Amino acid sequence: MKSRRFYPLFLSLILTLLASCAGLSVQPPTPTAPPVVILKASGSGTVTLTLQALAPDFEEAVPNYKLEVLPGKSTGSGVTGILEGLLDVAAMARPPKDEETAQNIKYYEFGLVGQALIVHPTVTGVESLNRQQVIDIFSGNIANWAEVGGPDMPIVLYVRDEDDSSTKGLRKAIFGETPFAENAKTIFSQDEMALSVEGTAGSIGIAGWPSILALQSKVNAVAIDGVRPDEPAYPILDSAGIGYLSQRESDIQPLLDWLSSAEGQAALRALGFVPSK
Repeated sequence: MKSRRFYPLFLSLILTLLASCAGLSVQPPTPTAPPVVILKASGSGTVTLTLQALAPDFEEAVPNYKLEVLPGKSTGSGVTGILEGLLDVAAMARPPKDEETAQNIKYYEFGLVGQALIVHPTVTGVESLNRQQVIDIFSGNIANWAEVGGPDMPIVLYVRDEDDSSTKGLRKAIFGETPFAENAKTIFSQDEMALSVEGTAGSIGIAGWPSILALQSKVNAVAIDGVRPDEPAYPILDSAGIGYLSQRESDIQPLLDWLSSAEGQAALRALGFVPSK
């Protein structure tokens, strides 16, 4: 008997719910935004600092892509990162070696880096050095700025380690195998070089000019034989670009397209890059 009394009540409730639902409009599903693609990059100090500076412009131009740039100190660490799947992009200060190409690493050169002679603002009156003067300063034969037309103050010399692209470029173009001065202080990263020269009166060092501009360091660049580090005739120009695994090319393509675009190339020139030959 209880079930018979319950049935009309249940039916009435169902009919009431149906009637109320009939007056509701069906809302279309809210469209979902496409997922953000994150590209992780690291490697060469100069190129890493460059990519950090470029990331906001790239992300604004290419929706749904984010360039996450991790601190880096060497091209080799970037190459290892993409081979081990820890990175998507290797920041590289050289083309890949044969053994790296054999592991399906592709390389896009987006510009050339002038390895600049940077000096503290107290080094006045020294706008340019000739090659012999560069050799004499870095070898310790010239120890006071007055010897090259500057102020009467000791030269504080900072150099990079022998495996760094700045040192390799300096040796290949000008310095050869001549030992650095005994009192030269070895620096192991681009940002540390910038900070050391910026904070030491009378100092000189060598660093990728784009990294100095990206860091907005308060240092000056000294020309070599009258040519500045952002000019095509500068004697110490090195390759700069990104490396990636060939099987990941479709994922990296939006970044490649932007770097090669008029907008991307303009941003690179603003950071002191020399266009690739």
